[in-house]
Amino acid sequence: MKLRRFGPYLLLLLTAAVLFLFADRFPTPMPVHWDVHGRPNGYFPRTPVAMAFPLLLLGGILLLLDGIVAGGARTGPPENTEGVRKLLAPIRWVLALTAVPAAFAPLWGPTPVLVMAVVMVLVVGVQIARSPRLVQGAPQSWRGGLFYVNPEDPRLVVPKRWGIGWTFNYARPAAWVVTALLLLAPLAFVAVVMLRVATHR
Repeated sequence: MKLRRFGPYLLLLLTAAVLFLFADRFPTPMPVHWDVHGRPNGYFPRTPVAMAFPLLLLGGILLLLDGIVAGGARTGPPENTEGVRKLLAPIRWVLALTAVPAAFAPLWGPTPVLVMAVVMVLVVGVQIARSPRLVQGAPQSWRGGLFYVNPEDPRLVVPKRWGIGWTFNYARPAAWVVTALLLLAPLAFVAVVMLRVATHR
C-alpha cells in the first residue's frame, strides 16, 4: 500500500540523487531544445534550478493530481478512495518515470522524453478504454454512452456499472482538470522549455 502510494515520489527522489551524482557530466550550457533532426538549438546554463526543473514540474503535477483526486474521493463513499488509487496507479508511475529521461535530456537527447509521452498517452487511453460503459446512474447521466455527467452526484470518481473499475464524473470541474493533467503532463516539460528558449533568443 505504501509503495503504491509513495513509490512515484521515491522514484523522483532517487532520480534527483542520481542527477546530483552525475551533475558534473552535464555540458554547460546544457542543450534543452532540439530541431526536427534532433540537433540541439537551444541552451540553458547548467544551474541546480535548470537541472531540477523537470523533477519539480512533474513532482508538482503529481502532488496536484493526488490532492484533487483525494479531495474529490472524500465526498463519496470511503471505498472510492481505494478505487481512485487503483485507477491512477499506472498513470502516477508513468509520470514519475517520465522524470528520468526529462532530467537527463541534456545527455540523452529528446527521443526518450517523446517515447515516454507516447507511453503516457497510451496508458491514459487504456485506462479510459477500460470504462467504456461508464457508471452507476440514470441513462440521462451518460453523454454519448462514454462519459458520466451527473451534477447531483458529489463524487469525483464512481464505480463502473459493469465489471471492476472506476471512472470520473465529468459534471465536476476537477474531473476535467485531472484528465487534462494526465494527457498533457508528459508534454508540459517540452512546451515550457521551448517557451523559455524562445524568450531568451
